[in-house]
Amino acid sequence: MINAELIEKINQQTSIVDLVSEYVKLEKRGKNLFGLCPFHDDNDPSFSVSPEKNIAKCMSCGEGGRPITFYSKIKNISMQEAAAVLAEKAGIKIDLKPVKKDPNEKDYLLLEEATKFFQFNLLQTTQGKEALDYVTKRIEKEAHIKHFKIGYARKDYDSAYLMLKDKGYAVTDMIRLGLVKQNEQGDYYDLFRNRIIFPITNPDGKIIGFSGRAIDPKEKAKYINGPETKIFKKGKTLYHIHEASPTIRKEKNVILFEGFFDVISAYQAGVKNSVATMGTALTSDHAKLIKKYTDSVVVGFDGDSAGQQAALQSIPILEREGLKVAVLIIPEKMDPDEFINAYGEEKFESLLGEFTKDSYQFRYDYYKQNRRFDVAHDVQAFKEDVLKMIRYADPSIASLYRQKLSVDLKISVDLLPGIKHKQQFARKSDLPPKAKKEDKVVDQIEQAEWILFYGMIQSKAAFEKYNNILKDDDYHNHLTAFIRWKLGGYMSDRAKFDKESFMMLLDDSQKEHFEKAHDKNFYWPGHSSPDEKDLEQAISLVKIGPRLRRIDFLEQKAKNEGSLNKEEGEELIKLISLTKNPNLRREK
Repeated sequence: MINAELIEKINQQTSIVDLVSEYVKLEKRGKNLFGLCPFHDDNDPSFSVSPEKNIAKCMSCGEGGRPITFYSKIKNISMQEAAAVLAEKAGIKIDLKPVKKDPNEKDYLLLEEATKFFQFNLLQTTQGKEALDYVTKRIEKEAHIKHFKIGYARKDYDSAYLMLKDKGYAVTDMIRLGLVKQNEQGDYYDLFRNRIIFPITNPDGKIIGFSGRAIDPKEKAKYINGPETKIFKKGKTLYHIHEASPTIRKEKNVILFEGFFDVISAYQAGVKNSVATMGTALTSDHAKLIKKYTDSVVVGFDGDSAGQQAALQSIPILEREGLKVAVLIIPEKMDPDEFINAYGEEKFESLLGEFTKDSYQFRYDYYKQNRRFDVAHDVQAFKEDVLKMIRYADPSIASLYRQKLSVDLKISVDLLPGIKHKQQFARKSDLPPKAKKEDKVVDQIEQAEWILFYGMIQSKAAFEKYNNILKDDDYHNHLTAFIRWKLGGYMSDRAKFDKESFMMLLDDSQKEHFEKAHDKNFYWPGHSSPDEKDLEQAISLVKIGPRLRRIDFLEQKAKNEGSLNKEEGEELIKLISLTKNPNLRREK
């Protein structure tokens, strides 16, 4: 154990501002700095960092502490491990009692040695010149090559085997870890030859395996991966997860790609919170691993039909782990790497904002494509796909997509079968007296939705600026969400908003809802208009809505069915704990 005096010294010599800044975007506010809390789903910066006291604390959930405590929590390691890491960074020598040795340490050392050998081949040998020329066409900066530890396996029959043998490693370990094979004559040879080498790391940053890309275009296998081992399981491994983890925590989001070069190209474009699967379908273990770092994921699979099909299949796997999912739509059926090479880094960054759909909108559009609504079979299949999609959805989301479905099929929404959520369809007279009381936060959220709506109709420029900030399923009121959806189509080919022509697009219930909102609000073109601060506050409030809707849904389900399953119960407890802020607490 490290004594208290040494712990105090490490804390004093470690800047809490510098440390937290690796994981959280901080802004100066008076004496302290504030950012979004990395320990809970924070919408309003509540994580306070005090340079004067050298301490950090979330004003909402209470997490934080001095440097060692913060680092222990953010990295999910013991206090002793955190102290050792920070001591090394601060140049403080500590004597630790021997800890239990990792049984896989020998394997990690062998793979690290091989990684250094491959890197040396690429960057410092004449044999590696052709490979380096190939790599530098894709990766311009040497710093980026080193970041990904990219190397080169020479054409030689057994260069890696001989190097490792000279270092004293057993050939049985080389074979077991997938670096060396043995032929029928008993000779040993390298698995990777004349290939660009991509080392694979685990969440702790240890090398656990390799993938090799062919340089020769005549090579039959473009990529070959090392075999699965005790420490390397493709279904549990995500490429670049260790290196990306600080940015993922800071951005509160991860971009999930399919290929190594997608990750590398995105990194060069400044998108550093990206990871990739290992050439396998996404698994629940992948989703669980992502969940350790963030609650939000953007699926950035290839833009072709196979990539979009894979994205479709990944959504339920990710959502089962409680992740909020969006899907990046890449134009021209390109993969991310191709798009960046063709259109540049700036276009890709804008692509992440403009061509990202929430999981429901993506699935709805996917089911709709190539369907003919004058063909009975297509109508039936589309309807079944959409109704299945919303079977367990939040009531307001289910209502929104039933409305969309009724518009596309040109039938009344009442003719569509589906789940009727009691809370959603009950008349006011049927509700118990307690439920009739005004929910002030919901009122504030719905008011915020209209403020944002009025902000968008001030001008064409305002519409384009705010249109993609929120998704349709972020809206609390399903009628407002549907009107907002109609506004998207209406403004796409108009220079300005006209109330009368827009109202013609709405049905009777939507018109009534629109007029009531209009009567309540003072914002309207030609009169007062929301300023930048009003709109920013409105966006923050609207983003709280999905959490409150989910709480309502789970509470109603518990009331109707008598109980929740374990996962739903834990989710409800977590959601309620995240809504501790008095400003967000609903009054009953």
